[in-house]
Amino acid sequence: MLHAKLQIFHFRFSHFIKVIWLSLLLTSGCIRLERISTDTPTPVPPTFIQSTQVPAATSTPDYGWEDVSYLVDSICFEAALNIAGQVFKITDTYTLEALYTRIDRSKICDDAVKHINFEFSNGETIVGLWSAGTGCNARHDVQSVYRDDTQQQETIQLRFITEGDCPYELLQPFWIALPRTTGFTIQLEVEK
Repeated sequence: MLHAKLQIFHFRFSHFIKVIWLSLLLTSGCIRLERISTDTPTPVPPTFIQSTQVPAATSTPDYGWEDVSYLVDSICFEAALNIAGQVFKITDTYTLEALYTRIDRSKICDDAVKHINFEFSNGETIVGLWSAGTGCNARHDVQSVYRDDTQQQETIQLRFITEGDCPYELLQPFWIALPRTTGFTIQLEVEK
């Protein structure tokens, strides 16, 4: 009986030795015996590429207004398409809130419109619209701006441009805050 226990012990010990030996054999390929270099490589001098054509700087005239498209970013495509071409004139917080509420109540958008506050601290009037077209991309180009402080009138003429033959329905917002326009008659005209 003692002899049988010794064989079991001997059997387990020999397997243990074989596993250790196999582990050492397998991990010996992972051991790096050569010395690792600590020399720093010589830096490669930078290559300078000289441009043969310098692009001309573009300048956008400062019309004195602020782009406030962020106020209508959360209005969904379908709701904006439904009111495309309609010019909105917003002179106070209540009118802005009424626009948001109108869109929400239409139930056209799956998600509620994000109601963003605007201070109206400089006598601003927010004027905006969406223009709809078909193509690859779209933009508004300002054609002319006419302001008459004595008559309290401002007219902005835009051109709506679509480019490319893509079959995409496009909506381009144009939303600005015009400073010091309380009581002004404001016209926003879009040529297609």
